[in-house]
Amino acid sequence: MTRDVVGLGLALAALLGGCRPAEESEEPDAVPAATTPRAAPARGAPQAATAAEAPPIGHASPPPKEIPREALAYRDNFIRIWRFYFALAESPTVGFAQVHQESHWKANARSVYASGLAQFTPATAADYSQLLPAEVRATCPGKAGCPTDPNWALHALSLYDYNLHKRHVWAETADDRWRLALAAYNGGAGWIIKERAKANNSRRWVDIVNACMRRADFCKENREYPVRILERWLPLYQRWLGL
Repeated sequence: MTRDVVGLGLALAALLGGCRPAEESEEPDAVPAATTPRAAPARGAPQAATAAEAPPIGHASPPPKEIPREALAYRDNFIRIWRFYFALAESPTVGFAQVHQESHWKANARSVYASGLAQFTPATAADYSQLLPAEVRATCPGKAGCPTDPNWALHALSLYDYNLHKRHVWAETADDRWRLALAAYNGGAGWIIKERAKANNSRRWVDIVNACMRRADFCKENREYPVRILERWLPLYQRWLGL
């Protein structure tokens, strides 16, 4: 993959469901315009320092016992990928904690409906296969996407998070914004829109999640998903990565 510098990519719109199969599949969600900040970094290639980039990552120490050792294999590449989409605006520790929740860093993880590190459903993988940078698409030319390829999956998760985080800029606080973005990843952004309307257009995640209109087990999963990532797993990765 090259290190070409590109401008903002053409705004793309796609109808996507969440990364979880649920009742929301009857009403696909509109994903915010996909933006490619700059060319994708090559795996393992040294990166030229720029003002927008952080200092070198440094020596990768083994993760603590609570973190799967597989995370170490993806550590440096995932940090580079996350910074490609978010620059230094948002910490990659959120992405690390989310992958932990999704698959415990098992690239071949499979559930009834989803697969890979990021646990993308076939429909979401197919849609995002058209939104990723050309350098990533070149490694996965099929229209179905490659959710079980770790590099593809980490790019797709990061871009999906970037788009969802951008979409929920109206949230009351930075914490509310991430909880809403993660809930949208898990259950579908369309449900957030409907449940926010039911909550009198509140900008607070707690109000919106308490207005859940889905089946009880879906509501429970969607409520707990951001909590596990931000309150249980995030502190572990913050300590390990020092970011």
